[in-house]
Amino acid sequence: MPKLYPRLKRLIGRAIHRYELLAEGDRVLLGLSGGEDSLVLLSFLAEWRRKTPFRWELFAVHLDMGFDTPADHEKKIKALKDYCEKLAVPFEVFFTNYGQMALEAKEKKVSPCFVCSWFRRKHLFRLAGEKKYNKIAFGHHKDDLIVTFFLNMCYHGELATMLPKQEMFKGELYIIRPLIFVEKKLISAFAKKEALPVFKNPCPLSPYTRRAKMEKILEEKLYPENPKFKGNIFHAIFNCKPDYLPKL
Repeated sequence: MPKLYPRLKRLIGRAIHRYELLAEGDRVLLGLSGGEDSLVLLSFLAEWRRKTPFRWELFAVHLDMGFDTPADHEKKIKALKDYCEKLAVPFEVFFTNYGQMALEAKEKKVSPCFVCSWFRRKHLFRLAGEKKYNKIAFGHHKDDLIVTFFLNMCYHGELATMLPKQEMFKGELYIIRPLIFVEKKLISAFAKKEALPVFKNPCPLSPYTRRAKMEKILEEKLYPENPKFKGNIFHAIFNCKPDYLPKL
């Protein structure tokens, strides 16, 4: 894919500047799952840190959910640690049983994805408070924004999605999403080109989640109808016209 790096850099830079995602003195915690999204985000933020005219700190954190076998776990942690050392980014691993808790919740007819996500975010929020991080960076991208919009509309009856910059705890913490303008296919292409140490999601339920099903519907049913559909949907999310929506 020609000019892949400058294209990604331009899109990430647009998000950072438009939504003021980084500022002097920031301490940014990045959730490094081992998937290509978080690895690509780490690569670009590590470069951004070296080039910005102000000082800010970047840390990578991996929450082990307890799904991996000992051999797979060892391989993953070593690869992530080596990658962070290459980028001169501090790295730390935290071991949890959140995966098992999610699987047990499924047996009780409770959404395992909700349980897993809730405990994972709670852990990151607690860690941010203890270590004085003021921002948490996630690798959510353009496709995630669209899928979340459809999930909220179809399952919750509301027009809502992810925010590029989300205030938490009255401004004590912010969630930032620098990849918000980047399509998944660009992330995948860059990860492959750079031979990043990408690991598959070890959760046995990941192919069967509502998100996975919605992604399949959009990719196989909706987008093939018209090549402009994805771009128009993304633009519509930023171009809401409340005056033309009925009030309850």
